[in-house]
Amino acid sequence: PNMVQEFHVLRCFSSRAFQVQQVKKSMKWTCKVCGEKQSLMQEFGRGTAADCRRHVQKLNTLRGQMLEMNKVKHRCPVRSNTYAN
Repeated sequence: PNMVQEFHVLRCFSSRAFQVQQVKKSMKWTCKVCGEKQSLMQEFGRGTAADCRRHVQKLNTLRGQMLEMNKVKHRCPVRSNTYAN
């Protein structure tokens, strides 16, 4: 039987980025974005490399959209420098 490699979708506690990692026996992994070593706490998906990559792209796109919406929401209103006399 052909051993198919299995991958999972993880999220870094530090960079908050979702990424694909190969499933291993070890419960430790290193973030590809910031290099932080960490324990496997939560899995956000599992499957083939291609399926996991698509899922990661979707999750990181949604994460980016949420960050942009929060920036807009927390922006101070623009004030005019002109004063009425």
